[in-house]
Amino acid sequence: MIMEPSVRRAVVLAILGAVLIVGVLVLRQTGMLRSAQSRANEEFALSERAHHEGDHEAAIRHMQNAVKLDPHFVEAREGLAALYEQFRGVDTAIAEYERAIKEDPQNEARYCYRIAQIYFVNRQWEPALQWLRRSDKMAPGDFHVQRMIGFCLERQGKWKEAEQHWSAVLRQNGNDPNVQRALDRVRRHMSSKQPTDSGKGG
Repeated sequence: MIMEPSVRRAVVLAILGAVLIVGVLVLRQTGMLRSAQSRANEEFALSERAHHEGDHEAAIRHMQNAVKLDPHFVEAREGLAALYEQFRGVDTAIAEYERAIKEDPQNEARYCYRIAQIYFVNRQWEPALQWLRRSDKMAPGDFHVQRMIGFCLERQGKWKEAEQHWSAVLRQNGNDPNVQRALDRVRRHMSSKQPTDSGKGG
């Protein structure tokens, strides 16, 4: 069927109008995104300034704003958790990282590692190990995660598992001297124990 010229013009204009509307919406959304990220950066800077000036509540408030504006702003997430840990306690910091995992899952491995660090510093070896293994599952082979896993195994006296772990890390990292020292340390400890204790340690 051949359309009349006037009808064809109307159809073309309608299509062009629809394309124009979509384009405007995309540009507006992109502009809003850039604006939110820019405001998040400003809030982050204000938080750092407030913290430097000793106004910790203002520092927390600005960092909270930065996270709300840009949920994928990893440094703001970490900054907020650090402020919580310092001024509101470990549990609040961990809760923030757990919330970050839900809201920013693409960075789950990093947040798991940060939770593990908190437990490690507080000498809670088993929960630290659990979070490290979760991080390792999400992003295998991270050297910092692997080292901390080895330390957790040693702190818990899991010497046989620690030996196996350090041996694997050594193979993966080209005979790194620090890893070699860790492996030697574990083997010295194991050799100093009776055979019945070699898998457990003291």
